[in-house]
Amino acid sequence: MYWYFIITVLVVFGAGIWRLLPVVSPRSVHASSYHPGTPSSPIQHVVIIMMENHSFDNFFGRFPNANGVTLPRATNPITDLNHGSAASTAAIDGGKMDEFEAPGVYQYTQADIPTYWHYAQQFGLGDNFFSSYPTSSTPNHMAMVAAENGGIYETNDNTGCKSMPNNLVYSRTLTTDTSWSYPCYNINSLPQLLTASGLSWRFYSTIPVWDSPTMIQSLSGSPNDTHSVNQFTTDVKAGNMPTVSWITPPGNATDHPPSLLEPAQNFVAQEVNLIMNSSYWNSTAIFVSWDEFGGQYDHVPPPQIDKLGLGMRVPLLVISPYAKQAYISHQVSEFSSFVKFVEDNFGLPNLGNRDALSSISDLMDYFDFTQTPQPPLIINPLPYSNTLQVPTQVSKYTVNPTIGGPTNTYTYDVAYVQSVSPAIHNVIIDGVAHAMAPTMAIKGGELYQYSTTLSVGNHNYSFNFSDGASGAVTMPGNGLQFPGPEVHPFFVDTANAKIPLTALTGQAVKYTVTYTSPSNTPPTLAEVFIDGIPHTMNSTGGTDYVHGVDFTYTANSLSQGQHYTVFRFDDGSGPATYPGKMIPQIAPLLVSNTSVTPTSGSTSTQFTFQTTFTDAAGTAPAQATLYVDTTPYPMSYMSGSYSKGALFQVQTTLPTGNHTFFVVFSDSTSSWADPMARKGKAAYKGPNVGANAKPVAPGTIIIVDPGDVID
Repeated sequence: MYWYFIITVLVVFGAGIWRLLPVVSPRSVHASSYHPGTPSSPIQHVVIIMMENHSFDNFFGRFPNANGVTLPRATNPITDLNHGSAASTAAIDGGKMDEFEAPGVYQYTQADIPTYWHYAQQFGLGDNFFSSYPTSSTPNHMAMVAAENGGIYETNDNTGCKSMPNNLVYSRTLTTDTSWSYPCYNINSLPQLLTASGLSWRFYSTIPVWDSPTMIQSLSGSPNDTHSVNQFTTDVKAGNMPTVSWITPPGNATDHPPSLLEPAQNFVAQEVNLIMNSSYWNSTAIFVSWDEFGGQYDHVPPPQIDKLGLGMRVPLLVISPYAKQAYISHQVSEFSSFVKFVEDNFGLPNLGNRDALSSISDLMDYFDFTQTPQPPLIINPLPYSNTLQVPTQVSKYTVNPTIGGPTNTYTYDVAYVQSVSPAIHNVIIDGVAHAMAPTMAIKGGELYQYSTTLSVGNHNYSFNFSDGASGAVTMPGNGLQFPGPEVHPFFVDTANAKIPLTALTGQAVKYTVTYTSPSNTPPTLAEVFIDGIPHTMNSTGGTDYVHGVDFTYTANSLSQGQHYTVFRFDDGSGPATYPGKMIPQIAPLLVSNTSVTPTSGSTSTQFTFQTTFTDAAGTAPAQATLYVDTTPYPMSYMSGSYSKGALFQVQTTLPTGNHTFFVVFSDSTSSWADPMARKGKAAYKGPNVGANAKPVAPGTIIIVDPGDVID
């Protein structure tokens, strides 16, 4: 009853009464000593805002007294770089932190991120806060609600427990090394603990791959999973702010490269101002972080606290009336710390995952509940122009290729988003203006392009357009030039490199790339980096480098899982390191050559569906299922070896209509599908059934609802 009395006094006399009470560490109070759900501090509301894809050094490497480094200033915007699990592991390089892509070794200054900087100066900043896993977004979003990943270890476009059966994702757990599995997990989570203790929660998200509750069986479809960020504003203004709120921003306000910096800062300020201007300010702790490093450099090796992590260091801002002013925390923490903070503050049991580790901070060091509460810090929105954008519908780069030779044609791309055609539409290359031409309509505007050859050397560029209203608009928006392209005397055609997308465990993987030199100069260095480890490539023969010579390397024992490939060549003039690729995937089982015969017919036609199943261990599948329009049909073994390729079939009639199909096979630990629905809802077209049904070209894949390809 003691704690109920305290809460009553707080309501009557205000949050300042806490300065008169003895300091009680939530860790020192066993959950059974007071009613679970009763706060042990003035904090009655927790808001977690998860932004996207920036490392600590990228944002706060220059922040005074923080553990940072000084790097060249980054452009606004920057390029979206590889940051999946294999690319992350390669960048960390066993703690050497030396295999980042060159465009990622930059950072922002206070002038670029003034809103975030203001919060760090006034409230709390963590310089030893890490992403939970060295991989892309979704697993880290899972950790902030469950203190574990559930199994998911990579981001692909899925809708969790509502995904199609062939929507399989790369997975790893503390007990399972690598597998591909369905993104719907039977795990416990913080929202379940909150509900059990009579506490409210709500998850505000519009992007499926960041919507963790959809991937947890007991939460999927919950009315508390609100697919509208604007609902948070409505809830706060209506006096219905939950005990715990998770918020992921929409659209271009995510901080996800290549978005501009200003919309994201304005979004965070909007949410924080909303709370500060409400009655909730005196009882709220706001945590703002970024879900992973996005390929951007950080110099601190992540601690290895278990088999799966931690991941790269990311910023954490802690905003509250009770946050210590201008405090920098050096305690090791990660996204599970959010779970741990809520558990400790409200007397909840832990989940037995990362939240139970004593080595992981509960973030209580950011707070002083005896201090005079800090007043609101209202921050005005930053001005910016959205007229010029990176045309992500076409490419994530604004120049292609980013690395090439003197005979390559370099195409500059920018999206102009205005209804009035610009009188000025230039790309400025090495200080010289070149008029760009509109080439095609894209979402919200027009794609402008300019193509040219370039001399050997390092170049730079920017875009300068009129916007039909207030004058000129430039990109980058912070007065810098985009670096690149990098032009060498030679060229390696990595865009057309021959690398299998998938291979069976134990199968040799051959890498082939073509090297050309207008001066017929042979390479002095020819390497392929696989997961950060260099391997020498050898010529297939010939000396006609003007027209191209193939170089190859064969890997005989790649481990099961995802891999990251980077090519590096030199002709003696200086090395060229080409953008990496997240291939190949080495799987324990594969399914291929799926087809239907015939591809059209009537309702009495017997359609034969078949596929080839291969298993590295040479064992029969535990599941062999054909899905026609998501209706399952068990497939039967017909002939062949499981280790070299076994034929499976099923015959059936079908009702009138244009159908689609796919297959899903599983063994005791992993699954595979054909086609694999990694981006959107993918299936093979056919068969078409009806009186005038038209045949379908075999192997035609239809992508339904490609979704937001964001990670």
